[in-house]
Amino acid sequence: MMNYLFAAMLLAASFYGIASGSEGNVSAAILRSGTDTAQLMLTVAGGMVLWSGIMSIAEKSGLTELLAGVLRPVLRLIMPGLKKGSAAERFVCMNITANILGLGNAATPPGIRAMKELSRQREGSPDKPSNEMMTFAVINTASVQLIPATVMTLRSAAGSSDPAGIIFCVWITSVCALSAGLMVCKALQPRSLPKTDAGMTRRS
Repeated sequence: MMNYLFAAMLLAASFYGIASGSEGNVSAAILRSGTDTAQLMLTVAGGMVLWSGIMSIAEKSGLTELLAGVLRPVLRLIMPGLKKGSAAERFVCMNITANILGLGNAATPPGIRAMKELSRQREGSPDKPSNEMMTFAVINTASVQLIPATVMTLRSAAGSSDPAGIIFCVWITSVCALSAGLMVCKALQPRSLPKTDAGMTRRS
């Protein structure tokens, strides 16, 4: 769908340029955008390499495990079906930790592994997600970021004089988004959906 949308936008711009007699500007913009895109990709790639390296150092130094230990009590409250000490819990903690540090790309592999583990542990119908799977999807999508590394890199590439100036706003919006997402998720979760394996019965 996005391919069709971009193609339509490109054709509309080209027809408008021809009709208005400014086709030279359109051609120049198309050629310039290719160069700008390549430069932006290199800049973002460099930033992600840096922050992914920092994430690797944090993991090997035990910092991510320390943060995961802080997260576990909170996770048990919002994801009661998550089995303590399981692979799913470990990958969920790693994903949330990476998102907190603003490492969106670094958070993707543990996020995929976490969802696979949650899917493997669920009971009931295999074609329905468990409550924990839905809750994790919300947490992963609307995550709190202490260091929005990707956004800061993009702002720096765009020539911002203060790439980190949006940190406070990111904190507020991400906390609000996460809170709203969790409230809606919990309110709409059917009681009959399959649960992940925790000894798997929800205590009443």
